[in-house]
Amino acid sequence: MLEVSNLSFSYRKKQVLRDVSLTAKEGDFIGIIGKNGCGKSTLLSILAGARKPQHGTILYDGAPLFSHRKAAPSLIGFVPQLNPLLPELSVLDNLKLWRRKDAKTDPSLSPKSLFKGSFQSSLKEDPLFAQMELLESFSTPVFKLSEGMKKRVSIASVLQNNPKILIMDESSAALDLPCKEIIHGQLTLFCERGGIILFTTHEEAEFSLCTSLAILRDGILFPADPSLPGKALIQQF
Repeated sequence: MLEVSNLSFSYRKKQVLRDVSLTAKEGDFIGIIGKNGCGKSTLLSILAGARKPQHGTILYDGAPLFSHRKAAPSLIGFVPQLNPLLPELSVLDNLKLWRRKDAKTDPSLSPKSLFKGSFQSSLKEDPLFAQMELLESFSTPVFKLSEGMKKRVSIASVLQNNPKILIMDESSAALDLPCKEIIHGQLTLFCERGGIILFTTHEEAEFSLCTSLAILRDGILFPADPSLPGKALIQQF
């Protein structure tokens, strides 16, 4: 279980987060919504360990999430809003680059073989990459990919490491419907397997994916009813 208590953060004199608290258990898919500039990305970057809160605690299964530098990265997968991939490298090379050395792999592969030819063979056998329709693009440089394909590679590079918590900032903004369907399918499967997702979105269609919604307003996180129509939720912003 993830327990966030009384997080606060300020930029100089502007307080962005005020005693933000939330709880997430296995299988929870939590959407965080609000106006542009309300602090959503700041909150996610703190939950991912990219920033330190000025006050508050983040616990996972009762222990401080970031007390052990080696443990936290294996628990958390972070997909930022901006594409983190290296454009001159191929899809395969980006997957190798972002793969954690301690990620679970096919036991028939030796550690040394994972970054040689057999690594590519093992990826072709991994259902994740087939389901995300990446196999045909393994040799393509990232800069030649569409924005939708880049987002799929970015998400796959995180999911391949089997995190317990997936943090995503606007995971499918400005993508076409087929690409969104592929991404949504993987996110739903991740939660069905016991993962926790925390993500921000401006897409009303994605509200239905969530087990719960929260609105960030004036630095405070308020619970919201995901069954409400979009206009009713927007009025609460």
